[in-house]
Amino acid sequence: MAKDHETGDGSRIAPLGEVDDFEVAEGYPDVRGWRVDAADGTEIGKVHELLVDLDALRTRYLDVRLTSEVAAAPEDRDVLVPIGAARIDDDHDVVTVSLTTERVGLLPPYTHGPVTREQEYEVRRHFTFGRTAAEGVAAGAAGAAAGGAASAARESRDFYDDEAYDDSRFFSRRSAQLGDSNRDAANDAVTRADETEVRVPLKAEDSVVVKRGEDGRDEVIIRRPRSDENRAS
Repeated sequence: MAKDHETGDGSRIAPLGEVDDFEVAEGYPDVRGWRVDAADGTEIGKVHELLVDLDALRTRYLDVRLTSEVAAAPEDRDVLVPIGAARIDDDHDVVTVSLTTERVGLLPPYTHGPVTREQEYEVRRHFTFGRTAAEGVAAGAAGAAAGGAASAARESRDFYDDEAYDDSRFFSRRSAQLGDSNRDAANDAVTRADETEVRVPLKAEDSVVVKRGEDGRDEVIIRRPRSDENRAS
């Protein structure tokens, strides 16, 4: 990687376009360039980039480049939207965020530098109720003081347990299509470019057998009971 994306507390958050060995997983829409609407239906900008967690292989933020009207600035102004606070309409290539246009305009600017935990608390408080940036920073400091490095690392990972970072909410339509038994597969929207995966949905009654093929390579066989309809045919 050209840059060190360590945030200082154990997380590694980077723009997808700056890491050569990561890409949008096959079968998932690359929303970069899509129109972004506010909750009130107003177009507020476009998805400029995706910020991904390099360790968890999860998208954490949308980098949204605001329209000049919403940005209220002569130059480009980008803001971060937690992935779970947005939804996609892949029939129309539109992303909708959960804030009104006015509240989007209050988001802190994202200047494309390293993302700090303080910045993340500031962003998250705009998307969650009853929480302030000061409370978040205090919680992180208390965790570090109580348990040293181990506690700080735990706080770092627990931060993303908030529903604002639940990427299955962003890909909710795709999750529904896969079903509960494959919900985890719906989250893997970012993958390493040098890895290939084939995912086959399984049913509870299926059995999986690994068998050595004639060419000497292992084969995975899925055995599925025949339905009454198939027997009839």
